[in-house]
Amino acid sequence: MEWGKERAQLDALCKEDEVEQEAAWCQEAMSSVLDATAKKLSICARSKRWWNIDIKEGRRTVGRERRRRRNSEEAAQANPELQKSIWQSKRKMWDDHLQNLRVAEV
Repeated sequence: MEWGKERAQLDALCKEDEVEQEAAWCQEAMSSVLDATAKKLSICARSKRWWNIDIKEGRRTVGRERRRRRNSEEAAQANPELQKSIWQSKRKMWDDHLQNLRVAEV
């Protein structure tokens, strides 16, 4: 707040570079305030998972599909139609997974 009182206020007659400088200053000031006050987090293998049951099931499905695809890679290389089918199922799986993530964010 003290830093902001010292700065000149922008008005309707200000130039583009003044607005850009003010925006850069605001971003720097907010970053320094947040860095000083926010709790420092460290992510490790034992960090609490943030996802819910739907995402957990989606991850399980992705893992199952990944293992299935890994086991059928040899057959897929021999048969182009099977390879196309696997690609389509992989695309559908990821679409479903991303949709679950979007739903979980809301």
